[in-house]
Amino acid sequence: MNTETETVDLHIAILSEAMGAVIHGVNLAKGISDAELDTIKTHWYEHCIVLFRDQSLTEEQQIVFGKKFGELAHTLKKFEITKNPAIMYVTNEKKDGQYQGALPDGEMYFHMDMCYLERPSMASILYAINIPKSGGDTLFANMYTAYEDLGEETKSFIEQRMAINSYDPGKSDYASTRSISDYRSETELSYPQPMVYRHPVTGRKALYVNRVMTRQVVNMGEAESTALLHKLFAHQEQEKYIYRHKWQPGDVLMWDNRCTLHARTEFDARELRKLRRVTIKGERLY
Repeated sequence: MNTETETVDLHIAILSEAMGAVIHGVNLAKGISDAELDTIKTHWYEHCIVLFRDQSLTEEQQIVFGKKFGELAHTLKKFEITKNPAIMYVTNEKKDGQYQGALPDGEMYFHMDMCYLERPSMASILYAINIPKSGGDTLFANMYTAYEDLGEETKSFIEQRMAINSYDPGKSDYASTRSISDYRSETELSYPQPMVYRHPVTGRKALYVNRVMTRQVVNMGEAESTALLHKLFAHQEQEKYIYRHKWQPGDVLMWDNRCTLHARTEFDARELRKLRRVTIKGERLY
């Protein structure tokens, strides 16, 4: 697809039919104007993800850019390796035999960041530092179109339902027996979220479940819940909803966590893969 437009001093090109836009003509390290921020937000809301190529960012510069969109979330304590609690390195780099970041190697299934919290992530910004020769791509799936393609009966059935999302698989059994009012702590790593979410800016509805963290539909038996969720997982992971991003060093990619899933392909663990992430805290979804 070759759709392109000129706006402000930025050049915008569509990444794929599924979603995504690449924005040329901005140096994030030097900061962005209010007009540039408005343009970036417009394309981000429309295309779900925006990409900036050939950037060179320090931790502080990435934090400054992230704060343009909202309050930054702190990473989990076990992944903190710098003085900046908002910074998380996604890497297989080791020092003294210890990994220097999170999610070091292997394949990762489709998921949404921090959907297990009362205030899940609104967005994540990932900056590529070192990239292996092959593999380690990030797949993004469009949950607007995944929802819109569901049959009317399925839409009607799930729109008013909640599902438990949990960071800890061991919590799935007891989580389904707790009342929604039991979940109120930001340190709790399980939380019920609506299965369908209406985006507060675009007004579009998105499917809000994922294979990694969505455990059980509230007020539904385990077998029935499992069957429904597996049906939704298979549906939302179809190729037609997916943009595959092949990273280049210097890429800065920002995605809307409220309407996308993301996953990672395998790569050779002997090669260094190092990216740096900041995450923007969202609001309760209901």
